[in-house]
Amino acid sequence: MNGRLYSYTTGFCEQCRALVSARILQKDGVVWLETLCPEHGDASALISSDPDWYEASRHYVKPGQIPFALGNQDFKGCPDSCGLCPEHRQHTCLPVVEITSACNMRCPVCLKPEHGDFGMSAAEFRHALDRLMAYEGSVPLLNLSGGEPTLHPEFPEFLQICHEKGVMQASVSTNGLALHADANLRRLFRDTETVASLQFDGFKPETWARLRGRDLSGMKRELITMLEEEGVRYSLVATVARGVNEDEIAPIADLFFASKALSLMYQPVAIIGAAHGNFDSSQRLAIDDVVRELYKCRHIKEGDFNPLPCSHPSCFALSYYFQIDENRFYSLKEFLGKEAFLDVIANRTLPGLDQEGHDAIRERIYSFWSAADSVADNRQVLARIKSILQELEGSRFSPKAAFDVGSTVLRSVFIHGFMDTATFDLGRIMKCCNHYLQPDGRLIPICRHNVVGGDLTI
Repeated sequence: MNGRLYSYTTGFCEQCRALVSARILQKDGVVWLETLCPEHGDASALISSDPDWYEASRHYVKPGQIPFALGNQDFKGCPDSCGLCPEHRQHTCLPVVEITSACNMRCPVCLKPEHGDFGMSAAEFRHALDRLMAYEGSVPLLNLSGGEPTLHPEFPEFLQICHEKGVMQASVSTNGLALHADANLRRLFRDTETVASLQFDGFKPETWARLRGRDLSGMKRELITMLEEEGVRYSLVATVARGVNEDEIAPIADLFFASKALSLMYQPVAIIGAAHGNFDSSQRLAIDDVVRELYKCRHIKEGDFNPLPCSHPSCFALSYYFQIDENRFYSLKEFLGKEAFLDVIANRTLPGLDQEGHDAIRERIYSFWSAADSVADNRQVLARIKSILQELEGSRFSPKAAFDVGSTVLRSVFIHGFMDTATFDLGRIMKCCNHYLQPDGRLIPICRHNVVGGDLTI
């Protein structure tokens, strides 16, 4: 074997879908996952285009946080014991609930196959959320997904249940068609302070036609204007594919920093669901490919991004930015220092939502305030830091108060590398912190569900 071997794992053969031995190795300056099927031979899939990024990312690992309770105590082997099971190595940072399979689009890039006939009832959702509370103690963030969640006939009740159960922030993954057409729906989002996680894949008509089946570029820009004018919280989610819209990664970030969006998520295309057959392996982008394109955005500097330390290092990369004024942003990683930053973001999706993280940010603000007055060109930074400090000191700590302050001063950029059959890595599944909440209360790692399905059999 030529190249460098990093580790052994278990993957899937794309042809027979059997679990097979696999290994992660560097070859020809690229990092691959290579599966070894005794019947169909070897196959390789891109993991990282930059071995230096991959090797550095393996050092960004923090011990996992075990949930208070498990959904499945009967471990029969991985990945057919999900629930979560006793062997899972991480709690749930961001639960996702698919409430309907109904959709008003047929996107060529969708992670899901042709839409079936699934709908979770409000009563099932209430039960599942109760189980999640038992596992986690609290649920700061929860995402409603589908299909198109806004088409669910009980959609307003789902938002009400989130409020009743103490979910600090609910978000809804949406293509935006219903939001664009229905002012009452936008008012519902505004009045419940729900975040619209809006698909936004770029600016070129051909990008939309390739990824979504039709040109939605004009409608999306109109909707963003509506959301901002009407006070609706929103974030942007971009699916990106090589040869389609990687040249729009930095312009999307430019739009994000100029907008009122709370966060920006990039999702490199995964060759699964509807995307299988519409895209091929040559169009995969690794997380480091996206990071490299993001360096072309004027607000992002080299070194801003690192893996989410509580997850597997190949699953997420992220960066947070203090907004100083309309045109200036300051990296939270640079502000806190690398080690403090990793501690603050470990085992949570947003920093500062627990007492420890809150105190770390507050203390760094104090020290920055004490030292920075000697810097002549830092008056705007100091003024913004002072206003943040006053907001943090305005009341006793609570996660909700921290979130409300954070949502006004922090902007976040995430990259989520979903797996497909060719890139499936059992080690990543066991460290997953992003789970689908099932009607019966089980938690299924997202990529396990997307590749294998929700049943506990393969």
